[in-house]
Amino acid sequence: MGSFSVLTLFSGRHLMHVRRLLALSLAVPLLLAGCSDEEKPTPKMPDSTSSSPSTEPTETETPEAESPEDFIRRWAALETDMENSGETSEYLKLSERCDSCRDLAETIEGYYRAGGSVRWGGWTIHAINAEPNSGTNAYSVDVSSAPTRYKESASGPTKRLEGGDSTHLLRLAKSGLSWVVVDKAELAR
Repeated sequence: MGSFSVLTLFSGRHLMHVRRLLALSLAVPLLLAGCSDEEKPTPKMPDSTSSSPSTEPTETETPEAESPEDFIRRWAALETDMENSGETSEYLKLSERCDSCRDLAETIEGYYRAGGSVRWGGWTIHAINAEPNSGTNAYSVDVSSAPTRYKESASGPTKRLEGGDSTHLLRLAKSGLSWVVVDKAELAR
């Protein structure tokens, strides 16, 4: 009787082929997924669709009081603007009780009403010092004044003021968190 071999599903050789095929069928998709040119996927969080406003603190900040020095610089800038534009209202709000300030504003308004103008570069403030011997809230202000060109009317000649160094005494009064000028005078040098 001759020998013959029967190949069955469970034979060693066939089982080995099945295992290789199974391993290959699992490995190929994994390898292909790893070789993709696409960027790695990043997890995406859903956008918030809340319609309620963010809850930031609604605490109101307390405004800081303006220092006399800061006020004087702001007031001097308004004086420059007032002279160059003829608009006196903002300047007068900060100079409401100052007679010499009102006189200056009326003079400037008169020039502009008559078609005149003023061109002035304002003050360069060098120092602001409290003057306790001159009363409460009195400050000497050392300045260099730019030259001024002005016309008192449309048909009037252009006049000039040289400018130069001077010291002014300003008396201030408290007004809320700021100040107002109540007197202005040029001091002799």
